[in-house]
Amino acid sequence: MKMLAVNLAARLTPQRFRAEAGRRFITPRVRRQSDTGRDFLHQLEPVDFDGPLGCQRAWMGGDGPLIFFQHGWEADSADLATLAEAVMVRGARVCLIDGPAHGESEGKTVTLLDFAAGIAAAAQAFGQPDAVAAHSMGLPACVIAMRRHGLAPARVAGIAGPEALPANVRYQGGNMGMSETAIRRLLEAVSFRLGEPADGLSIVRDAHALTAQALIVHGRGDVITPPEAAERIAAAGPGAELAMFDGLGHRAVLRHPDGGARVSGFLAPD
Repeated sequence: MKMLAVNLAARLTPQRFRAEAGRRFITPRVRRQSDTGRDFLHQLEPVDFDGPLGCQRAWMGGDGPLIFFQHGWEADSADLATLAEAVMVRGARVCLIDGPAHGESEGKTVTLLDFAAGIAAAAQAFGQPDAVAAHSMGLPACVIAMRRHGLAPARVAGIAGPEALPANVRYQGGNMGMSETAIRRLLEAVSFRLGEPADGLSIVRDAHALTAQALIVHGRGDVITPPEAAERIAAAGPGAELAMFDGLGHRAVLRHPDGGARVSGFLAPD
């Protein structure tokens, strides 16, 4: 019944639907995805820096090459703590970034472009990273930061990332039962909030111009971002490696021993 009401609103009151859908799209729910990894996170040094929406929090520890970790939507740095710990043990300095309006960072509403600006601001504050690990929405944010803000890691590990913003909106909207009209209105609202067409935000389109070595990791059980997205990203990136793991979902791939070993070895090679 709820989705029926959504689809009717998109058709009958499009202006109101666009306004409400756009507001919800940029307003993350305040929640913790998991307590897993939080003990490690709080062993690190909390460091604040100036982000696009105000004070932004990073968690730092270790010595060696600097590795950034960027979580996805409605998560925080604890999501990537397992990977960061494995990388720090390999002799790297880790920097886990709470995105704007997420975790301990300031902000109430946020877009993908703000996430990208936040990663770039971390590079301004702490120096260019040797590598970046980015989960889910963190991956397109990293690519945008590279294309627009001068972020220049040598290696990028993209984990369960969407190939393009509109493609993922259509995928998730379709899974929820949204009509084509509702999805189209939502993308119009997203474009308005971004200040530019959502159709222009595509990793597949930009991948050929990126110089970082890439590892694309995905679980075949992911129902948030389809595994086919990883295949298209890897195919578009020059020399990109693809690692697919059977039975793993959107977040399980972050903590599985096999996936963790592959990603940590890529980020901090011997």
